[in-house]
Amino acid sequence: MPKLTAIRKQALDGMMKQALYEATIAVLSTHGVDGLTMDRVAAEAGIAKGSLYRYFRSKRDLLEFVYAKLVDPVFENMEEVAAKQQPAIEKLSEQLHMLLEHAAQHAQVHKLLFEDEAVDAILQSTKRRGSEVACQRLAKMFEQGIAEGVFRPSDPLMLATLYLGLIKNVLERLPKLEEREQRENLHRLILGTLFNGIATEKVDL
Repeated sequence: MPKLTAIRKQALDGMMKQALYEATIAVLSTHGVDGLTMDRVAAEAGIAKGSLYRYFRSKRDLLEFVYAKLVDPVFENMEEVAAKQQPAIEKLSEQLHMLLEHAAQHAQVHKLLFEDEAVDAILQSTKRRGSEVACQRLAKMFEQGIAEGVFRPSDPLMLATLYLGLIKNVLERLPKLEEREQRENLHRLILGTLFNGIATEKVDL
C-alpha cells in the first residue's frame, strides 16, 4: 500500500509541476520576467502561494525549471542519437532535424527564454552549463566522424562548440520555424555550412 501511495504522489507532483510550468509561461507571456512573481504564478495555477513554495522557492527556480523542461528532451535525444549504429553525418543530420522540430513546437517558450535579456541574465550560468553538456554530447559524433575519415582531424570538442554556436546564432534570429520548408532550408544551410563551408573555391589559410 505505501508503494501505491508513493506512485500516486509522484503522479500528482508531475501534474502539479506541469500546471506550474504552464502558469509560469502564461505569466511570462503577459508580464515579462520583471512581472514574474510567485503570487502571479500561484494565482494563474489556481493554488495557494504556500503550495507553490513547496516546489519552487524563487523566480530563479521557476525559470530554471522552465529552461530544464525545454532543453532536457534535446539533451536526451543527443545521447540517444550518439549511441546509434549509424554514420556520424547521419547522426548530426538526425539530431538537427529533431532540434528544429522541437524549437518549432516550443517557439513561444524558446522566444521567452532566449530573446529576453533579463531572463538571459538570470539564467546565464545555467545556460552555460547546458551548452557544455550539449558540446560534450555532440563531440562524440564529431569524434566518430574523424575516426570514420569523413571529418578532418581536429579537436572534437572545439568542432562541437563551433557547430553549436552556428545553430544558436541562427535560431536567435527567430526564423519562422512553424513553416516546414523553412526548417528544411535551415537544416540544409547549417549542415551545408558546416560540412562544405561557404567559399565556392578552396581558400588557402
